[in-house]
Amino acid sequence: MLMAKQHSAFSMFAYDLFENDEVVGTLRWPDFAEAKNARLKNPLPGLLRKDIEILYREQKYVITFEYLTRDWNNDVRFTLEGEEGILAVANVVKQKELAKGFAINITQPFVGRLERKNSFMQKRYEVIANDVVLGTIAEKSAVMLKRELVVDLPDSVAVATQIFLLFLCCNDAYR
Repeated sequence: MLMAKQHSAFSMFAYDLFENDEVVGTLRWPDFAEAKNARLKNPLPGLLRKDIEILYREQKYVITFEYLTRDWNNDVRFTLEGEEGILAVANVVKQKELAKGFAINITQPFVGRLERKNSFMQKRYEVIANDVVLGTIAEKSAVMLKRELVVDLPDSVAVATQIFLLFLCCNDAYR
C-alpha cells in the first residue's frame, strides 16, 4: 500500500512517498507551472522548475498539462510521461451543474473516473473503472498538521499510475 505525506506543514506541494514505512520517492509541484499550450512562459527556465515531478525508486516521471478550454474555470488535460512514453492521461473538466465542481475522467491506461466521496472533514476519492470501484485514495485522518493520504489500489494498477491518481486528488482538493 502506498502512502503520501506532506513534506512539511508549510509546503502544500511536496509529498514524500512511502511503502511499508520506507521512503520510496517524492511528488513535487513545479516552481512555475507551465502548460504545454501556455500563453505565459517560464521567465527563468534554467532556475525555475516547470514540470510536476515524480521520483519513484530512482525512476523519474513527469506530469505535464495543457488547457482544453480557456474560461473562468479551465478544463485541463494531465499526462503522465515516463521513459516509455505516455503512461496515463486524465481530463479535469467543469461539470454543467455549478454545484458539482470538476469531473476527473481517466482516459489512459484505463477508462474511468475519480469521484470525490468526502466524509466529515476528510477527503476521500474512489477510483472507478467500468462502474466498478477499484480502490480509494483518502486522507489518513481528519485533523493533522501534515497531510497524509493512503492509496489503496490493486497491484494491477502500476505504481506510477497510482501516484498520478494521487496527484489528481491533491490537485482537486486545492481547486
